[in-house]
Amino acid sequence: MATSPANGTRVGYARRSTDEQDVIIQTEQLLTLGVPEDRIYIDHGFSGTTRRNRAGLDQALAAVWDGSVFTVTKFDRFARNMAEANEILTGLSGHGVLFGLGASVYDWNDPFGRLFLQALAMVAEFEANLGRLRTGKGMALAKKNGKLKGKQPKLPEPARRSIRRRYVAGEVSLADLSTEYSVGRSTIHRIIHGPETSR
Repeated sequence: MATSPANGTRVGYARRSTDEQDVIIQTEQLLTLGVPEDRIYIDHGFSGTTRRNRAGLDQALAAVWDGSVFTVTKFDRFARNMAEANEILTGLSGHGVLFGLGASVYDWNDPFGRLFLQALAMVAEFEANLGRLRTGKGMALAKKNGKLKGKQPKLPEPARRSIRRRYVAGEVSLADLSTEYSVGRSTIHRIIHGPETSR
């Protein structure tokens, strides 16, 4: 159940995975909601489902205080699994912090507010799991159809054959080949001593 906003200042959090425009939209929405620009914290290039390596989120959680409102524009920007959402929301509540989702403000200590946020966390986790399932099936299908061939060699086979021939003939050293082809010596070593691929 949404509550009336507290008098405290809002602290905003935004997250993007790959779309830069998305984080700009989130930032503009947070500013419209009354979040001061210097209290908006952002994680760039994050697409996982856990809190690891989310410095922006850690900074936002450290910036709240009793009576403030931790604010996001969409729930899945904040958390994508139930356990983590529950842990963070419980921690915020323990410090007297409310949770703002768009213009609405929720109190984790209110049974109806907690139920609603738990339902959002469940949906976010379901959608994340569904996305992983679809990605896995898509990759499996691409591999089956020969469209996903795994990691490709750094150098094409004609270059690899030339490297083997010249090295065996004693024309060049391993260091020379490494410099010429701009690859590490370990790569040249694998080419020389590894199996030849089919032409």
